[in-house]
Amino acid sequence: MTCATPLVPSADHQPLAWLTQSLPGLAVSGPGLAVSRAQFLAHVLRLAASLPSAKHVINLCENRYLFLVATWASIARGQITLLPPNRNAATQEGLASRYADCLVVHDGVEQDLSSALPSFSLNALDWSFSECDQLSPQIAPEQLAIISFTSGSTGQSRPNLKTWRTLRESSLINARYMLPDDDRVHYQLATVPGQHMWGLETSVLLAVFANAALVDSKPLYPADVLSSLAQLPEPRNLITTPFHLRALLQSLAAEHKQKPNNKSPKVAVTLCATAPLDAALAQQQEQVTGGELREVYGCSEVGSMAVRRTAQTQLWQRFEGIQFTPQADGRTQASTAYLPAPVFLDDLIEVHSEFEFSLQGRASDQIKIAGKRGSLQAVNAVLNRFPGLQDGTVFFPQNQSCAVPRLAAVVVLNEGVTKTELRDHLRAYLDAAFVPRPIYTVAALPREANGKLPKKSLLALYDSLKRKSS
Repeated sequence: MTCATPLVPSADHQPLAWLTQSLPGLAVSGPGLAVSRAQFLAHVLRLAASLPSAKHVINLCENRYLFLVATWASIARGQITLLPPNRNAATQEGLASRYADCLVVHDGVEQDLSSALPSFSLNALDWSFSECDQLSPQIAPEQLAIISFTSGSTGQSRPNLKTWRTLRESSLINARYMLPDDDRVHYQLATVPGQHMWGLETSVLLAVFANAALVDSKPLYPADVLSSLAQLPEPRNLITTPFHLRALLQSLAAEHKQKPNNKSPKVAVTLCATAPLDAALAQQQEQVTGGELREVYGCSEVGSMAVRRTAQTQLWQRFEGIQFTPQADGRTQASTAYLPAPVFLDDLIEVHSEFEFSLQGRASDQIKIAGKRGSLQAVNAVLNRFPGLQDGTVFFPQNQSCAVPRLAAVVVLNEGVTKTELRDHLRAYLDAAFVPRPIYTVAALPREANGKLPKKSLLALYDSLKRKSS
């Protein structure tokens, strides 16, 4: 049996977090304030002593540092942290109906708190620094620490149980493939929240288990991302999604036309996930920032499983410790020592060598129109190469009454770009059967904070657009 391990490994003076926002009793001036691993442990133990009793903790903290402190304090107390797929009061109450004895923990940011559940504000604590004279608690590997939930981008959101062993061992593997092989502390700025698995693994857990420092802010708009990067110590990394990256690079291109001499802050590594990334976008990011872009493949059930340098190759490098086993139905089973059971992947995988593979789309993405077979992933790849696109997706609407079902698209186009130009682009690269009809233009797609587009929200938007056009 694996032995218990420290809640905070190496509680020393190395930076674990970079604060840009003041907390009660802890003022931040200038570009930011470093929090050492020892100071973080002191904060965790102080909160653990103050948290009300509860079996489950619904963590709604917007501040990434307080989110981590609250999660680690809950682990220290043996409580299970629930990471809701969204922040709605109805979602909180839904979790409480499934998981007994829930406490909502938040950081005072204006939000929709359920009046039916007990809550605790972290703003009630004093966050001033103090010496920690206690040793880090030892956590048993089998202790259930977190229950995360899938985004719902392919259907109903599902729970995923994460033990302490899963958090620790997956983070150690992730660090080998996501971070440069050096001893420097890399400051991790993320455009995604810590409550979702992509943000949790990269912007939160790596800070505890590797040479990375969490950054508390979550900039959304391109100008804020650039400003936040410029104020971080080097080396700095960016954790983002294809949706956020496209907006950032379009903003930079527009700014460069007005101010050709302005340079983007240097980024050592950009980590990108949650949707397929176009190679041209990856190449542009590397050219602009001077560092590598590493696209990560994974799912909520398993976590991160592979990485690729998308600017240079379409082949993925599977993480050592993750096993892929082909199944008779064409699907693939993923397994690893730190998960209780194998997981069936939705993606179709073609193995090229011991550690290299390519993705052939999802099993649910395979489509047949007018006797012709294709892949939604391939169609969306063509859509995303359209230079006038801000955001968009092609999908198969449900319950079509026409004799020959058709794909549909909902897009956000740059100012001055027309649907005719987009349609001409699609016709140039796709068989006519796979050119979406209709194409709807909107001001924004209903994406979640992690950049994903829940299927339920997309279909609701499509239905409303269809009614308006009829």
